[in-house]
Amino acid sequence: MNTLLQNLDFTFTVENIPVHVLTIALCRQVLHVPFHSHGAGCYELHYIVSGKGEIHLKDGYFHTAPETFYMAGPHTEHSEISHKKEPMVEYCLYFHIDHCLPSIISGKKPILSALISQDLILERKGSCLLPLLEELKEELEKKPFGYGEYICGLLKQIFILCIRSSRSAASEGNSSSSQNLVLQKSVIAEDYFLYEYENLTLRELSRRLGLSTRQTERFLKEFYGQTFLEKRTQARMERALVLLGQPGQTVTSVSNTLGYSSPEHFSGAFRKYFGTSPKNFLKKC
Repeated sequence: MNTLLQNLDFTFTVENIPVHVLTIALCRQVLHVPFHSHGAGCYELHYIVSGKGEIHLKDGYFHTAPETFYMAGPHTEHSEISHKKEPMVEYCLYFHIDHCLPSIISGKKPILSALISQDLILERKGSCLLPLLEELKEELEKKPFGYGEYICGLLKQIFILCIRSSRSAASEGNSSSSQNLVLQKSVIAEDYFLYEYENLTLRELSRRLGLSTRQTERFLKEFYGQTFLEKRTQARMERALVLLGQPGQTVTSVSNTLGYSSPEHFSGAFRKYFGTSPKNFLKKC
């Protein structure tokens, strides 16, 4: 079956407003999708099934893994770059709503209000969507009796779950695009500290966040209550515990992996952070 289905018109309603699905991509492999955006009323959902890569935005980027999904709103520029050895495979759905929606919704439509208040919805653990997407794929492939109506029901569930995921940190009616932007930047920062602990620099993190170094320091202090150096030390020390517990690891090898200039430098930082030397920690493992 063709993985890209176009010129569709599955329609469902949310809060009495019609939502159309015009294009669906089923488990397509992504190598490189250049920067692009979509017009008024268009919301593009990407769900990563397997592989890894990067999603680039105009003000930063974040790493993906299986179960990552994001929904880009109108005029939100984004691009995708896959890891060469583990290219991303994704579902992609194009939802379209009347471009006049912002002028016709009211406080009585909290779901759609939550959607249009955000340029981007991002979720790291979207496992709840996968069964629905797999069922959608099966319905489109087999086309059993009543599949059109059934698919509209699946699409509505997917659509609402995406919006619901962005509301986990706030009650309905209290979200804003600025709050969502802060959450996006926090994901970028957390990925950087979690996965790139060997080469952490304030300048590089600032570049990814689209901020100056001073703005980045202020963001980290306000959001995490820590400076860049404190976050970097925390990331390296927590990773050191994991590495030291692995067979065959030595103080020297862990020091090199974490990007320290010498084993002595690493040992001093470890002792200051945990109150014991890495050699003593190894003896207890």
